[in-house]
Parts: sequence; C-alpha cells; structure tokens
Amino acid sequence: MSFASEREETVCGWLKERFMFAMWSAAAPSPDRARVADNPLITSVQFRTADNRLLHGYRYKAQTLPGETTRGYILMALGNAMIADQMISQLQPFSERGYDAFIYDYRGYGRSEGKRRIKAFIQDYIEIIAFLNTQYERHLLYGVSLGGAVIANVLGQGTQFDRAVIDSSPSRFSPYGCPDWLDPVNNIPDNAADIMVITGSMDTVLGPEMTTELRDVAVQKGATGFNGSDYNHPFMDSHSSVHSQRMNLIVNFLDNRH
Repeated sequence: MSFASEREETVCGWLKERFMFAMWSAAAPSPDRARVADNPLITSVQFRTADNRLLHGYRYKAQTLPGETTRGYILMALGNAMIADQMISQLQPFSERGYDAFIYDYRGYGRSEGKRRIKAFIQDYIEIIAFLNTQYERHLLYGVSLGGAVIANVLGQGTQFDRAVIDSSPSRFSPYGCPDWLDPVNNIPDNAADIMVITGSMDTVLGPEMTTELRDVAVQKGATGFNGSDYNHPFMDSHSSVHSQRMNLIVNFLDNRH
C-alpha cells in the first residue's frame, strides 16, 4: 500500500513543483460533462489508486460489428493544460478501429482527487495500465507533452505494453531542478521497437531544442522517430489536414501488429 503523503511528495523542488503545476492546471478548462453528453459511446469511468485517491475519466467505447470483440484498449496521458472531458472526443479514430479508448484526469485536475505531483502521476498510470492489462488482450499507450513524459517513465519501470506513442514530450526535466531519473530520455527501454516518438518542427510550446534528444535516443534504441515539418504542439496544428495526418500516423502505428 502506498500512502498519499509518500506518493504526493515533490521531487522537483518543494516550491517549484507546486508553483509550476498550479500555473499549468490554471490553464486547463473547468470540467463540463456537457462536452460529452451527446455522445452515447462516451461514458464516465473511475479508478481508485493504491493511496485511495479517486481519479475520474472517460471511456470512448469501441465501435465493433455484431459478433466482433473489442480489439484492446488505448490509454491517453494528457498534456498539462488538458482535462478528460475536453479531450476524449479526440480519440474517436481509436474507437473506429475497434479499441476502447480511455482518458483520466490527473490527480488534482478536473474532478480527480489528490495533489498535482509528477511522481504521483507516474505511479497512478502504472496502476491504471496494470488494471487495464487484465481486462484487454492488446495494450496501447499514447502520451502527449507532459503525458509523453509520464508514459516514458512508465515504460522505464518495465510496465507491460504492446505499442506506445510519445508525442512532443520534453527530453529532460533535470535542467529545471528535477532528478535525472525523471528525464524521459533516461527511461526509453533498450529495445524500443514498439515505440514511436513524434516531434514537431513548428512546435511553439516545446521547441525542437527541448524534444529532439528524446526522439534521437529512442531511434538509436530501435524506435520509430518522426519529425513533422509542419507539426505544432499536439492538437494545436494550424490546419485540420495536418492534424488528421498526424492522428492517422499515430493510429496506424499503434494498430500495427507487425
């Protein structure tokens, strides 16, 4: 059993981590169930962590033909200014491929309980993935921005998965006072063949100087790397055609069984 006081300790400086997450979360919208009320395929889900925090999220149900079974799950780890009800509709392409798609608000975001701490986010996702892995045959992970860093750390701790996409994640946190073990670049598995790392040349949030190292190291370990010459930060692309191409790239990679 992990106690909240341990899981929610700061690792990037007592004041700095609290201040940064307070600032980031303030940029996220307030939760509003009306955003998903008209879609019968989207339902609320909850997850109780080992330290007794209740996390709220949503599932976008797989679209399957009569007699077909759900192919697996996709779990998205959000960026630091996103919440679940705002983003779950974006996972429609995974539903159309036959996957149940899940998003959870980080603790302290949206309607989820707890304090906003990066160590807690990582441990929460390790638990969520372990649970979902018992429910589905195929296990897919997708992290954007901060969520990509969460997914990288989850993979670095040996979590079982089939395929993962890390989209526009910072390569390192240590230059900002965090420990080296938290750096995504230090958490890419030695065999990264089932991982794709995406960066964007036009990223106005995390520029290439902050993301390229992670992509390059992952490629050296066997990952698929892709740098979009016209990609901005995830879900901020300037044209819908660019966003659609990016999502197709992600869906096709995750859905590929070699």
